[in-house]
Amino acid sequence: PVPECQSPLFLSVDATDRARIRLYFSAPPEAPTTRGFASILHQGLDGLSADEILAVPDDFYSALGLADTVSPLRLRGMSAMLARIKRHLRT
Repeated sequence: PVPECQSPLFLSVDATDRARIRLYFSAPPEAPTTRGFASILHQGLDGLSADEILAVPDDFYSALGLADTVSPLRLRGMSAMLARIKRHLRT
């Protein structure tokens, strides 16, 4: 679970092959914003190497223009997802 998200979200990181990280997200259909954020992370990061994911800036959402359109509370949840992925890869 990612408790920082406003909606229930579950995240699993498969780092068996550090050259090709697999990410799995689960969020309820009634949480479209959380599902959207998870989809952005999945589309952008799934299949990358651990080093490539660790190199993603923590504020990557700014480059996407999300900081101008999404509330800080929502962005905190998206940042928490990335932080948990990185934390898993550092262990």
